[in-house]
Amino acid sequence: MKSITHFLYITRHKLTARRYLLWLLPAVLYLGLTSCDTPEKVMKSPDINYKLKVATDWYNKKQYFKCIPVFEELMGLMKGQRSTEDIYFMYCMANYKQADYMIAAYHFHNFVVTYPLSEKAEEAAFMTAMSNERLSPKYELDQTYTTKAIDAFQSFINQYPQSSRLDTANQMITSLRHKLEKKAWSNAELYYRTENYKAAAVSFENLLVQFPDIENTERILFMVVKSYSKYAENSIVLKKVDRYHSVISSYKNFVYKFPSSKYLAEASKYENDAHYYSTEAAYDKAYAYIPEEREKYLTVAIRECNEQLQYIKDPDRIKKTDETIQKCYLGIVRTNYELAEEVGDTNAVRREAKKRDYYDRTIKSYYTFVDKYKDGKYIKEAEKVYALASEKIGKATTDGQK
Repeated sequence: MKSITHFLYITRHKLTARRYLLWLLPAVLYLGLTSCDTPEKVMKSPDINYKLKVATDWYNKKQYFKCIPVFEELMGLMKGQRSTEDIYFMYCMANYKQADYMIAAYHFHNFVVTYPLSEKAEEAAFMTAMSNERLSPKYELDQTYTTKAIDAFQSFINQYPQSSRLDTANQMITSLRHKLEKKAWSNAELYYRTENYKAAAVSFENLLVQFPDIENTERILFMVVKSYSKYAENSIVLKKVDRYHSVISSYKNFVYKFPSSKYLAEASKYENDAHYYSTEAAYDKAYAYIPEEREKYLTVAIRECNEQLQYIKDPDRIKKTDETIQKCYLGIVRTNYELAEEVGDTNAVRREAKKRDYYDRTIKSYYTFVDKYKDGKYIKEAEKVYALASEKIGKATTDGQK
């Protein structure tokens, strides 16, 4: 009896072990096969389900470099037959995890376009922005992807205003904009260091337009004044007056916002210089024009000097500006005399009429000068020109009477 019981016990356990082996063998076989599978081998299989299972297993095991080509093939094979939504999303995410951010950005965006009603559309939209954010380089380099990331995050916020990712998106935008600020600031500073003062001034001004909440606005406004001052100083004579006016205008803006600035003393110097040098520039500018137009621009220079005099504080500069005004009046006298002497009309009657007209204007401009500066520094020079013009008119009158 004992031997029979023992026989039955052994038989039962052998059968159990056999069943276990029958269950274990396929699993071991599958693991053995998949453990040595490569994307190339899997892609050669005609079994779509098998490909999907292996690729999904690789994805779950974070073996993204293996699953990406298989997912890519499956999307082509299953197109028009079965939904590839889940496969496509895993493919997008695998590229992101594999640090192929450019590819990921493209496909996440395409996923949103292809499956706008998908439950994963929100995440895909967010990951589009995240992919571009990962492509954003150091602030010294080109910031194209930084801008793309900001646009993508803003688009996400607009499209999903109730998203749980909203705070993250806003934080990312703030961080990325700060990078653009640093880039723009760096560019402006570089322009100034390389003496491209116009670009520096415009760049510093644009900083305040593009980033109204930027830190250190005080220094930026000061650098606008400083850049315009250097720009005016190095400009051609025809442009100096307008550019000194830019210094004055930018200084007013600076001092209005920061009346107690630590840069005030230096900025005030640039402003004081601009008031004075604009008068000299206006005088020089008049002589950059042909004689026929010079009187017009000397008159403009007189007006510029009178306007700036009220702001010039240094006594020596006040004196020199007054002398510049005198030189302008003297210049008008001289210019009319020179024009009279240079009339080249071939018709004798017409030529003499023109000469007489310029001599008359010489005398009139002399009287205007004398009325204002009877004891001026240049009165003797003006008297010499007046005497010559009077002599020529007298001679012309005598010749005409003969």
